[in-house]
Amino acid sequence: MCGRYVLSMSMKDIARIFHVNQLLFDFEGSYNIAPSQTVPIVVHDKEALLVPARWGFIPAWAEDPAIGQRMINARAETVAEKPAFRKAFHSQRSIVPASGFYEWKTKGRTKQPIYIRLRTDRIMAMAGIYNTWVSREGERVEAFAIITMPPNDLLKPIHNRMPAILHESDYEAWLGSNGANDAVPSVLQPFPADEMDAYEVSKRVNVPTNDSEENIHPVRGSLMW
Repeated sequence: MCGRYVLSMSMKDIARIFHVNQLLFDFEGSYNIAPSQTVPIVVHDKEALLVPARWGFIPAWAEDPAIGQRMINARAETVAEKPAFRKAFHSQRSIVPASGFYEWKTKGRTKQPIYIRLRTDRIMAMAGIYNTWVSREGERVEAFAIITMPPNDLLKPIHNRMPAILHESDYEAWLGSNGANDAVPSVLQPFPADEMDAYEVSKRVNVPTNDSEENIHPVRGSLMW
């Protein structure tokens, strides 16, 4: 599962990386993004767009948007068939930009937060799906889920799932901007472990309101992977 992540890069830099021509909203960044927060995702509608979306997928048939709290992730193995997700998987895929993400490793009776990032410190493009949910009153909510998969060798000692992370060469295929839907299953592969690293961070990240760069500083004497 992926239940907390970081996005510290500026919107201008995110737009440049994903070839977005217009910035329609601002996001100041966060070192502790939690479910239900509104964050930028990349979608394709004739061109690449950065749009604000709530973390927690809301199916079109949902009566209450609170269901999104239970739908923050979608499993790569079943996303194409599950009734809640399959339409979005085939036609409403997104990229969730991140600087890194947190997982919690069980250590005895406690859980130690671990920060995972790409080794070159470049942006992490997590595969996602999104939907526009409309309430009975006509309120429109863009909402998304992050796709997860079995872990690579780096993550195996930490957690049994990891986000699906895209290579730059797969962005267009995933977003559907090149019409290559047949290529979609092949891009959902565990990201190479030797291109990532992980280290222990302070338990202050356990509280979502603790949002500062201090969250991603290695704790003294922390284990590195």
